[in-house]
Amino acid sequence: MNKHRNKERRFSIAEIVVLILAAAVLMVGGVTHAWLKNSHVDVMRDVDQTERRIKDHEDAINSLQVKIDKKLNIYQLRDDLERAKSSLVLVPVSAIEVIHAHQPGKVQAQVSQQTTSIAQTRP
Repeated sequence: MNKHRNKERRFSIAEIVVLILAAAVLMVGGVTHAWLKNSHVDVMRDVDQTERRIKDHEDAINSLQVKIDKKLNIYQLRDDLERAKSSLVLVPVSAIEVIHAHQPGKVQAQVSQQTTSIAQTRP
């Protein structure tokens, strides 16, 4: 029994090759893991930046919507026109003609009829 214990142990070529391959696989795995973690951090940074930009755009849209609503306030418009002593007058609702955008042929026909009637009235 002491004979085996005192005997110097040497590694075979196959064992050394297996150890080298295992070390190489572990190194490649570690480098790949670090690279993937860095990529993940970069992607998360980009996502955060994009979310901030979306939030900023939403705030800008809300701000513009408030400005539009203030400018289109009917009472404010009337007051502004009165202060400017504008010659604009109220138009009855029955005088408003609705033109639908999905019927361009109908609009073109109306325009050509109006143009013809205008040309006939000119001397």
